[in-house]
Amino acid sequence: MERLIYDEKSYRMLLPSYFRIYEDRVEAYFWPYKHMIPLSDIRGIETIEKIPWYVGWGLRISPFRKKLYFATHHGRSVEIERASAYWRRVVLSVKDPEKFTSTLRSTSYGDGASPICSNPVVEAGAVEEFGRSAHD
Repeated sequence: MERLIYDEKSYRMLLPSYFRIYEDRVEAYFWPYKHMIPLSDIRGIETIEKIPWYVGWGLRISPFRKKLYFATHHGRSVEIERASAYWRRVVLSVKDPEKFTSTLRSTSYGDGASPICSNPVVEAGAVEEFGRSAHD
């Protein structure tokens, strides 16, 4: 059986959503769509200050930036950068971004040799502006 490391559930406009961290993946769900990110595919993770107002609430896409939003609020959120897959960046509006990020980094992939912790852009806390990192 898979070990659940982090679990956060919420409802937005009576629609269920959750964010979970397992030993091998991150799961994000906003009805009716579930998205899974293998930990081995994570290239970087950062906390962003806010989701822009024009993104809206719910499951949102930005196809030209290859970004997927799970927007349950517009405050501080977590952005995961993937090494592969169509959606290269996935934004999760978790309730406590620092707890989510530290829990993700404490997994077996967060041992200092993993892509999650070795990305200097993430460790420097680069803030994304208009879909690009300050270091791109």
